Amino acid sequence: MQDPRIRLGAVLLLSIVSFLSLTGALLTVLWWLTCTNRRTTLHDLRTGVMVFMLPAIAAIATEWSGGDGVSYLIRISVVLVIALWAYNERYPGELLDVSVWLFGRRNGFDLGLVGEMSISTTEILADELRRTRIALSQKDQRLSGTNLPPVIASLLVRQLRLARERADVLALRGYQGGGSLCPSFVTSYFDIAAGAFCVLIFAVSVIL
Repeated sequence: MQDPRIRLGAVLLLSIVSFLSLTGALLTVLWWLTCTNRRTTLHDLRTGVMVFMLPAIAAIATEWSGGDGVSYLIRISVVLVIALWAYNERYPGELLDVSVWLFGRRNGFDLGLVGEMSISTTEILADELRRTRIALSQKDQRLSGTNLPPVIASLLVRQLRLARERADVLALRGYQGGGSLCPSFVTSYFDIAAGAFCVLIFAVSVIL
């Protein structure tokens, strides 16, 4: 899917219908299978287990307390799959483009800039954690209760330094809010069809 406006809109609508009902979640899976390349950011079993572990624990607790834990697990898992797919499809700067297109060059630019910086920070944090694991494995060590506090402290210091560097860059460039940006989008017929199918799923889910 090339147009980020349709992609982000689809993620929003499908996340809502998936969370609200099991029918919406199943229709969302159908949309994901037919309208996407079925790729996510999960590339190994270990990462997948870590991502879905928390919803699984919550589902077990819900089932244990008399609720419908199975339905909860399915619905939340579908929401996560859609989010992971959208993240895998994103390109740098798309949030800025969509925000400016939607909210204008002042408020939209500010919101988009915050979103892009947040995603960039998350990516840098994940990269730093991956490097830390590599360094520990070279020393024949693993993350444990002993070395976890210094690792967290190191990552926190790195993020604080990064935030200061970004603030300095924005200050040096005289940033006071807003910006000049002319976003352009490529919309294919497939994007339009996928977006229409998404709206249909949303309507059917609301009616049911």
